[in-house]
This record gives sequence, structure tokens and C-alpha cells, in this order.
Amino acid sequence: MMVLACGALLLAGCGSQQSQTPVNPAESTEDSAVRLARAVEPGYKIGRPYRIAGQWYNPKEQFDLVQSGVASWYGPGFHGRLTANGERYDMHAFTAAHRTLQLPSVVQVENLENGRSIIVRVNDRGPYIDGRVIDLSRKAAEALDVHKKGLAKVQVTVLPEQSRRIALMARRGASVGEMDDLIGALNRDPQSVKRLTAEPPRPPVRVASSRPQGTLFLQAAAFSNQDYAERARTMLRTVGPVSITEFARGDRTLYRVRVGPYADRNEALTALERAREVGFEGAHLLAKG
Repeated sequence: MMVLACGALLLAGCGSQQSQTPVNPAESTEDSAVRLARAVEPGYKIGRPYRIAGQWYNPKEQFDLVQSGVASWYGPGFHGRLTANGERYDMHAFTAAHRTLQLPSVVQVENLENGRSIIVRVNDRGPYIDGRVIDLSRKAAEALDVHKKGLAKVQVTVLPEQSRRIALMARRGASVGEMDDLIGALNRDPQSVKRLTAEPPRPPVRVASSRPQGTLFLQAAAFSNQDYAERARTMLRTVGPVSITEFARGDRTLYRVRVGPYADRNEALTALERAREVGFEGAHLLAKG
């Protein structure tokens, strides 16, 4: 994985200005970059805590991150290698590496030294050099005029609506090309996400009057927003039968998302593992009643 490569190549690894000579010249063309980028279909990933050079990093879902620091970039030496979310790194795409953000997420990077800004998709881990907050692809670095100097002071801002949209796309199995198309549209017109994310109105929640026979449920999540509950239902459909129930907690209305029921504990444990794989790491088993 690129994470290990970054840790090993301290002199020419992620986070430093790269040589302009590709390791494999055949991988330096646009056609090859597209082929490599579409070769692997990524999913949605947060990841477990990890350690590099004695430093622990704790990935988590963040939609309100605003971070200032130094940006670097990585290019030919890593082109075509696997990124942390399982796709092929394409230095010709608007992507970036971040230590802890969910993969993928969408961030705006502003070069504070010249005022330029770009929107990128975070699909990798890094940088692993102290004082740096993001590693840009070569294309993103060129757009921000960072590629010649190698480093620049930047501000990184997570775009929440766009990040939720691309997370949903990844969970539904969207291709790299489809997600790159979204990033391209956003760079041409940042307001386009409002059109791209438009969905029909959600039907009212129906509380089931009866449930199939079974003894165990997966408690996946609870939301104060019905739309989020419906999105969770969509993401969990491959795990098992999903239900949403409305209940009151104090003066708030919440929407509980459960999967099941299961009469067999082994079946329930298998479903629990699958739920966590698609992003519901807090899911747990719950006995009926």
C-alpha cells in the first residue's frame, strides 16, 4: 500500500517535491492514468488508528474540518500504486492524501500564498512528515502553483455537502471515473453540487406494526435527521432487512435504524461484520424486546 511506501521512502516519499521523471514512462500518459484509475472500484472507508514512525493517527468522519498548514505533493514515483482506499493513484486527477479524513471526502484547498484554490477528492493517507497537513496530486499541485516550489502554506476546508454526496456514491459502488467527474464539475461550478445531490422527497417513516420472527437485531444508528436515516437504510440494504422507527427522546424526535431480525446468532454476527465494513462501526447486536 502507498501508506507503507510513504513511510519507507523518506527521501523521495509522500510530502516532498517529486522528480519529474516517472519510474515507469509508460504510466505517464493521460490514457494510462485513466486506465489505472478505473481499474479498481473503491468503497467508503474510515479506517482504524494506525502508527507511523511512533506517531498515532486516528481516522474519523469529519464534515467540519478547517485546517491550516503546509501542503506538499506526490507524483511520478507513486503513479499507479494502490492508495489507502484501494484504488490506483492517478497523479493526473484532482486528489489528495490526508492523515485522518474519511475516504473519500471532498475538500477545498486554498494556497494562502497566491490566493488560488482547488477542490480535490481525498482518497489516500499522508503526509507523514511533521508540519504538513495534506499531500496533493501533481495535477492539484500544478493548479495551485505548488509543484515547482514543492511546499506552500494552505488552508484545507472540508466541504460537508459534497463530502456526504461522494460518500454516498462510494457506498453505492460508484466508479472512480464517476467520482472524478463530480470533482471536475465542482471545480468548474462549485454550486453544481446542489443539482447533483438533488433527490426526490423522502416518504414519511412507517413504523412496522409487526416484525418477522427472530430474536436478534443490529442496532445500526439513530439520527435526528430523517434524510440521514433513509441514507443509512440504502447503505444497509445489502446487509439485511432494514427498518426505521421513530421515537421521542426528551423534546427531540429520533429515527432508529435497525437490521434484522435474526434467529441465528452466527447469521447476526455475520451481518454485524458486514454493517461495520460499509461504515457503521458503532453497530451492535440487540436482543428483541
